[in-house]
Amino acid sequence: MMNKRMIVAMGLGMALGWGAGEDRAVVAERGADSLAKRALAVRQVIAHRGSSSDRPECTLVSLRRAIEVGATASEVDVRWTKDRQLVILHDATLDRTTNGTGKIGATTLVEVRRLDAGSWFDAKYRAEKVPTLREVLETGRGRIDVLLDLKEQGADYDQQVVGEVKRFGDPKKTIVGVRSVAQARRFRKLLPGSRQLGLIPDPKSIEAFVEAGVETIRLWPRWIKAEPKLVERVHRLKVGLHVNGSKGARAEVEAALAHRPTSLSSDDPGRLIKTLKAISQNKKPTSRRSRVFSRAAFGTRLGRG
Repeated sequence: MMNKRMIVAMGLGMALGWGAGEDRAVVAERGADSLAKRALAVRQVIAHRGSSSDRPECTLVSLRRAIEVGATASEVDVRWTKDRQLVILHDATLDRTTNGTGKIGATTLVEVRRLDAGSWFDAKYRAEKVPTLREVLETGRGRIDVLLDLKEQGADYDQQVVGEVKRFGDPKKTIVGVRSVAQARRFRKLLPGSRQLGLIPDPKSIEAFVEAGVETIRLWPRWIKAEPKLVERVHRLKVGLHVNGSKGARAEVEAALAHRPTSLSSDDPGRLIKTLKAISQNKKPTSRRSRVFSRAAFGTRLGRG
């Protein structure tokens, strides 16, 4: 009886035009090899807001955890405070991830730094603060690439971000998540040593962003589902493809690899790395039951993930 992995592999094989008359086991094996090669082709594993599955998102502790588990990059969201200081917060408001309320843009840096940015996730992280961009750049420097998701627009904002990167970070280890063609062009001039990820507003923008010098394009899975040919459009332009993920689970990763990405992201980068490694080595998924049996039989002590 074929397992789910063989069925997925066969489906990929048929999509790639393998002969219908070939032996199913051969087709499945070729599919597994193809997945392995695609897993090895993923050059960037991005921790989404740090390791946000097991640490409070967009904090220094989540960034340090991303470094610890081996992510190649960590994504952070860069916003302005009322007094035009650069801080890391995903939402435009403080309510969800701090004990504050209201818009970040209506709050000064001093007021923001008084807030608890960790207890919403777990009380043991109550000492975590909303970090500044400077703190993130200094923490990540020499240890991990930093992907800046630019939540504001405008030349003054862009120039301030560039100044922080040059002073406290490493332009060559910085990935700029640009949200407009104008922003991509500005950063190409202001920070030429950095790389760019096109956080395009819609699929119609793919070519314009690439023409502006963006090296990698992000496609949302829902876009690909609605218009599968988008993937080939990106590949034809000879740029990288980034696909967002969430849990790093086997089925999710195999589905993403069907699109031949060069970059993947996850809230659980440690799990994503382990999944990619298993796929690249053609290892079959191990059931929870067999893992428990293995521990009982051999007394293996498993470390925390």
